[in-house]
Amino acid sequence: MKKIINILNITLVLSFFNLIQADTTISMFNLNFDQDDINSGNISKQISNDFINLMKRDMAFIKETNFISTEELEKELLSVRKSLLKEVKQKLNSGIMDVIKRSDFSEIVSRVSGNNLNEVQLDALTDSLFILVSTSTKDIARDMLLSNSSNESQWGEITIDDLYNFIENITHKSIWKSTFSKMIASSRNDLNTDIFINSTYEVEDDNVMVNFFLYNLDDIHMFSKISAESSLENLNVLIKELEFKILSELGILLEDSQRAKLCMYDVGEFSKKNQSLYFSSLFMTEDIKQMKYKMQFDDSYDLISQYYLSFIPGLMENKLNYDVKFYNDDNFYNIYSTESFNDSTFFVNVLKDDWSNKVGLAQNLHGSERQKESKMLIEIDYRYVQAIQFKSDEENFINMLKQISIYSFIVTSGFLLVQFF
Repeated sequence: MKKIINILNITLVLSFFNLIQADTTISMFNLNFDQDDINSGNISKQISNDFINLMKRDMAFIKETNFISTEELEKELLSVRKSLLKEVKQKLNSGIMDVIKRSDFSEIVSRVSGNNLNEVQLDALTDSLFILVSTSTKDIARDMLLSNSSNESQWGEITIDDLYNFIENITHKSIWKSTFSKMIASSRNDLNTDIFINSTYEVEDDNVMVNFFLYNLDDIHMFSKISAESSLENLNVLIKELEFKILSELGILLEDSQRAKLCMYDVGEFSKKNQSLYFSSLFMTEDIKQMKYKMQFDDSYDLISQYYLSFIPGLMENKLNYDVKFYNDDNFYNIYSTESFNDSTFFVNVLKDDWSNKVGLAQNLHGSERQKESKMLIEIDYRYVQAIQFKSDEENFINMLKQISIYSFIVTSGFLLVQFF
């Protein structure tokens, strides 16, 4: 008997261990872009298109998580929305004057989901559809009354076609903004979703607020809400904060090396169109200190060195121009290329290649022989860097003109430029 009990105990322990080790499959859709949001402009479009994908790629190395690709989710979501819109429109068109039974809504949800829902999911999502349709019919009635009241001399002019147009507009708007359509999409096509994450964001003035709502999809139970806020200029830090919070809420404990990797930025994601990385053009060393505190690193952990040992090679590999700011110095200095790096320093070129030839200064700088490139290298210690900044093409052009003016003065003043080669 004791042997049987011991075997059962061992089996339970192994089962629990396997449960912990098993991947958690997560459905996380793009952030919704509100077309009426006139204050956020281009940044809202960028957030809507790239914010979630950046987070997924950053967290892809965590073995305990399996984020379903956004492309696959959006494909399923579009199919679900179209099916829901068709079903709800038909039901409203035929029965808006009658009582629509709950069983009708249940049948719609079951069909649209491909019959993949358990009883708990079906009941919860049926309630959601019932509320949506109830709200939609009230909105339809309100819009019809407002339409008549705004045309008092034409009372009674609304036709059945007008009614169908109201139904079309209201149901389309409701379904496209609904959360439960994303839940249905997450349950379809053998996605095997364990956790569903719905997200919202709001831009007000120069700040952005992001909310994540985490659901156990098996019983449609919301078990956590995550919120974070930052300025629009600091979205790179906001992304990292949200990544860490999501993993923490999922019960995933990270080692120091994993947390450090989560703090790094993939410079390959740099947007040449917007001259930004992770929606930001300014990367501060203080931000790394802030992340070190929020992600609960030990005080002795040298996260800053790891950060620059990851960031600088990325700038070099992607051949990016940038400016650098040092501590106790208010100026930003133009860096036109990163030439090499080691564990403690990196070498950069602070002279724009070929501009001296273009303005006729090559002979003065290099003698009679024409040089293919003009460079001036300096060595920079990671510890002295306070910020790295990316600039637009227009700003870079202005900086180059300033540089030409400065070096023209140096040449005409007879200075010996021994640093050039």
